[in-house]
Amino acid sequence: MSASAILKLQAAGFSTEQVTALAEPIDTQAATKADLEGAEHRLDAKIDAVDRKLDAKIETVRHELGSKIEAVDLKLEKKTISIDADMRVLKWMLGFVLAFLVAIFVKLFVP
Repeated sequence: MSASAILKLQAAGFSTEQVTALAEPIDTQAATKADLEGAEHRLDAKIDAVDRKLDAKIETVRHELGSKIEAVDLKLEKKTISIDADMRVLKWMLGFVLAFLVAIFVKLFVP
C-alpha cells in the first residue's frame, strides 16, 4: 500500500493497527505493474502461438481445397468431353434420320 494511501486512511480516522490490517492483504494480493507486464507478455506469446497454428491450419485447408477443386475440375472436364462426343454422334444420327425422312417423302410424293 502506498504512503499516500496510508496517510489518507489515518487522516480519515483509521488507527495504525487498522491501516496495517488493511495493508497486508492488499500488498500480498494486489498485482504489481511488473506482474501485469509479465502476464501481458505471456498472453502475447500464447496469442502469437495460436496465430501461427491457425495460419498453418488455414494454409493446409487452402491447399487441400485447391487439390480437391482441381480434381473436381478435371472430372468435370472429362464428363464435358464425353458429352461433346455423344452430342456429335447424336447430330450425325439426327442428320441421317432427317435424310431418310426426306428420301421417304420424295419417294412417296414425287412421281
